[in-house]
Amino acid sequence: MPRQILIVEDHPIVSESLERIITGAGLDVECTAVQTASRGLACLNNKPFDLILLDINLPDMSGIEFCATTRNRFPEQKILAITTVAQRHVVEKMLDQGADGFILKTSDTEDIIEGIRQVLNGKTIYLGKGVKELIRGVTTDHYDLPMITRRESEILKLIADGLTNQEIADRLFISTFTVDSHRKNLLLKFHARNTASLVKIVVSRGIIEVD
Repeated sequence: MPRQILIVEDHPIVSESLERIITGAGLDVECTAVQTASRGLACLNNKPFDLILLDINLPDMSGIEFCATTRNRFPEQKILAITTVAQRHVVEKMLDQGADGFILKTSDTEDIIEGIRQVLNGKTIYLGKGVKELIRGVTTDHYDLPMITRRESEILKLIADGLTNQEIADRLFISTFTVDSHRKNLLLKFHARNTASLVKIVVSRGIIEVD
C-alpha cells in the first residue's frame, strides 16, 4: 500500500515539481498538496499521513507554527521542512519544534529524495546539503548518535536531574504536554525502553553530565 505524503506549499508549481521528483524516483507513495497551513491541518484531521513536506513561508501561518501545532496534536507525525530559507535560527526553531529534517529547495534532486526516503524509514534527523554548516555546534554527531536540539538537551538534563514533567514545564515555561512529547521523542530517538534507560544512555555517552 502506498505511503501517504502531504505537501504543504503555497506555490503550486513547487508542489507539482516535488510530486514529479518523487514519482520519478519510483517511491511507492501518494501525494496530497495543499497551499495553506489551515488546509494542511484539516487534512491531518481527516486521515493519517506518513510524512509532511513543509514549506516555511505560508500565507496563514509560518511553517514553524505549523510544525509546533502538528507536533502537539500528532506527536508521532514525521515532518520534513523543505524551503529556500537558509537561516540558522529558522533551522534551529524548526528542529526545536520537532521537525525530522530540513532541506533547502536549492538542493539537488538526489538530496531531496534521500531526505524523504530516510525520514520515511525512521531516520531521527536528516539535514540536507548546506544545512549542517548552518547549525554546526548545535547538535552531537559522534558515534552515530541521534541528533538532538537545544530544547531536547535542556529537557534531557532536567530529566536526568530527576524533575517531573510538571517541574520541567514550570522551569522552561512550556506546557506539560510539550514536555511529555519531547520525552517520548527522546525515548524513540535513543531506542530507550523507559526514562531510566534513556538517562543511562545519554550519560554514558557523554551527551549530558549529571551534577
